[in-house]
Amino acid sequence: MSKIKRLLQGLVYGLIPITIYLIFGILFNGDHKWMLPLILGSIFLFYYFISSKFDFWKTGILIILPLFLSLLLISFFTGFNLVFLYIIFVPISAFLGSLFYNKKNYLILIFVLVFFPILGYYVLPNQIVLFNNRSARQIKEFKGLTVVNKERDTIQFDKNKIIALDFWTTSCAICFKKFPDFEKIYLKLKSNPDIKMYSVNVPLKRDEFEKTVRLVDSLNYQFPTLFATSMEEARELGVKAYPHLIILKNGKVHYDGRLETEEKIFINNIEDEIKRLIE
Repeated sequence: MSKIKRLLQGLVYGLIPITIYLIFGILFNGDHKWMLPLILGSIFLFYYFISSKFDFWKTGILIILPLFLSLLLISFFTGFNLVFLYIIFVPISAFLGSLFYNKKNYLILIFVLVFFPILGYYVLPNQIVLFNNRSARQIKEFKGLTVVNKERDTIQFDKNKIIALDFWTTSCAICFKKFPDFEKIYLKLKSNPDIKMYSVNVPLKRDEFEKTVRLVDSLNYQFPTLFATSMEEARELGVKAYPHLIILKNGKVHYDGRLETEEKIFINNIEDEIKRLIE
């Protein structure tokens, strides 16, 4: 087979990995914890079946090139947080598929069946958190925030305690999904007199204070909720996306980043961050 013909065939076959990526993206609505292992597994199988036709290093590597370049292009617009593991493991899964065809070593298959799901369920979410919280751990001055309780009494934070503030808005669906996890952590730590945990509602223009209070009461969580008096003050603190976590110690900011509550998140998990500050 001539080099030109091999190149053209490789590029035509290169549409298949891109199609695999798009199909799983549609099926799982962009949920990468499912997409990543299934895409990698599909590419592994695809390369297993085409390895009888193509040598990996001569043609097979060309087949994966369109998807690899597409992922690189996407990363320039969305950042590396979602595509980083794809960029690394798409070529690896292709190589493993070809290697399994040639060697028939079932340890390769076992590795793929075990490792790819771990990548999707554990490694990917932690890698995303790591990328999103690159500068979360820092010590800086706390500019202050005017907050009130539901009786509209102004609340002052005790500088002698560790204060965890979970910022949310009434339009943030993810915030409401994280409340049960926040509650579990609050119940674990509430007996420690040196720790205070609050959810902090940041008002939107359409919000009415009384309605927000009724909403909070209807949720019936045990953690206390405070109400910021203006979104501008929250923005000055750097709170622009929700849910957002700020942890204070000795009156200074020691953590300023995303709120992470899931147990499978072992990087910047709120419980771990609080315990780190205690120790």
